[in-house]
Amino acid sequence: MSNILVLGAAGYIGGVLCRKFFQTEDFKVLALVRPSSEIEAIKPFCKEIIRSQELQLSAKDVEAVIHKYDVKTIINVAWNKPLESTKEAQFAKDRIALEAALYGASAVSPDIHVITTSGNFSLITADGGRITETPPPQGFAKPKYLAWAESLSDVNLMKDALTEEYISKGGKASIVYPSSVYGRSPTRGGFWDFAIQQLIAGKPHWGYQPFPPDFMTAWIHVEDLADCYIAVARRGEKGGHYLAAGENLSISQMATLFAAAAGVKFQAPVFENKDNVVFDDSHSREVLQLEWKHKVADEVQAWVERIKELGTHFLS
Repeated sequence: MSNILVLGAAGYIGGVLCRKFFQTEDFKVLALVRPSSEIEAIKPFCKEIIRSQELQLSAKDVEAVIHKYDVKTIINVAWNKPLESTKEAQFAKDRIALEAALYGASAVSPDIHVITTSGNFSLITADGGRITETPPPQGFAKPKYLAWAESLSDVNLMKDALTEEYISKGGKASIVYPSSVYGRSPTRGGFWDFAIQQLIAGKPHWGYQPFPPDFMTAWIHVEDLADCYIAVARRGEKGGHYLAAGENLSISQMATLFAAAAGVKFQAPVFENKDNVVFDDSHSREVLQLEWKHKVADEVQAWVERIKELGTHFLS
């Protein structure tokens, strides 16, 4: 079995990754966490949980774990939450774990595979339409309908640039682009737990106004996303780009399903996909030999119940 190092293991996606990798026959999970991270939920799934001796994860932390446990693959799903007020401030926080993974690996061997995480916002092109795992060209003009998420998309692009630079210099890395992630997790709630609820309630959260109801995105269940990371880790290809986008739904369409599951009255506006935006991950699924197992309509009730159980960001 191969040792795989997860950064961000105590988070929403990281908790599912630990459990799913634990269930495989070819990986053992090592979790590198901050001193303040809550680890009880991931303890059963990890061979070892290593706490950083500093407030933030560092390349020295990663390098030490690689040497001690002969790590061949690193996955970074760590990001800073709540969101900072500017994209520059958010990038300054998000890049810490990313650079720890990349530079810690490069200090040991160029053959260590680092799998980094971006987001489908960084794939949207000025023309809208069909969106795949192919990154947009440098300096592309973002479409008007993306204006509300400009900070998120710009931070993703800046993080992607660090990974692409690492690859260009001989490093072995891949990028996974999760679409909007939903579903149960053994740890805490996710970004869209509060985002969908603030849209339904019409109230801002963390200082952000409710999300535009006519924004088209794609949705991937957190379990299917974990299967994608596992497939990418097994494939081990340098420079791979993979999109996980299970179902195309606007935010208002998802909020309507969520509200029904939560028993809350919500009249969503009529949605028109004026820019003909469609996320297409067929190539990634073909390359990774994956088929998504979960459907929003079948899973949204369990998602809502988990948010109630956690008691976080739930509709009154």
